[in-house]
Amino acid sequence: MLLAILAVAALAWWLHREGILLPNLLRLSGAAAAGLLAFRLLSTGRPVMALVAAGVGFAWWTWSARPLPNRNRELSEAARLLKVPDDAGSDVIWQAWRQAMTTAHPDAGGSHDAAQALTEARDLLIAAADKRRETGR
Repeated sequence: MLLAILAVAALAWWLHREGILLPNLLRLSGAAAAGLLAFRLLSTGRPVMALVAAGVGFAWWTWSARPLPNRNRELSEAARLLKVPDDAGSDVIWQAWRQAMTTAHPDAGGSHDAAQALTEARDLLIAAADKRRETGR
């Protein structure tokens, strides 16, 4: 059991150094807890319970990876507002924002609300693009 705990600690240290641990902490900790429980149950001679624990861990890993539907809708609306693809990179987003602001800015005859909506869409899409780049998705 001590060996399993040391292996998990080493894995956590490596994930932290790679920048993967904190954004996925809930997902990783739930799966790790289920994995440790499955390992413990298997080592004490309860393979059926270990299989159940491993199944719960796998279900948690799969379920927690799903994106939130409201967040996807917000991203799609922001991308549609800036006329960029949902998975656009930050350079494309910035360029589309600058182009849209040439007519939406209050100094150019636009409204404050339109400029604010474009800026919020830009910020949301940039954050999503940065997260995709960090996680490699």
